[in-house]
Amino acid sequence: MRRFVRSVIQNATVTSAERSVALRLDPMLMRAMEVRAFEDVEIVNIATGARFSAWVEEGAAAEVRVPQTRVGDVITIVSHGFLHDGQTVGHKVRVVTVGPKNEVVSIGEMS
Repeated sequence: MRRFVRSVIQNATVTSAERSVALRLDPMLMRAMEVRAFEDVEIVNIATGARFSAWVEEGAAAEVRVPQTRVGDVITIVSHGFLHDGQTVGHKVRVVTVGPKNEVVSIGEMS
């Protein structure tokens, strides 16, 4: 088994940085990224380069509440999955790009 990137949200803007251990995320973004509540994801803060893990909780519309960040920070959210070598040949990463108000701008795939 190998760990691969399964899906990514690019350019999400932090709307709240309250103390928490979970990432609270707009349900539309969760569906676009194909993640479920309590799934573990990696968060990359573009401004600081910090990387850390958190689990996902369903939030309000346009909400991206992230621990260890500041309001207005732009982040990338990465989900991973485990694949057998035979599954990796056709593997594609789902890439969700969002606008400044955390609205989905595009959904694509990358191999």
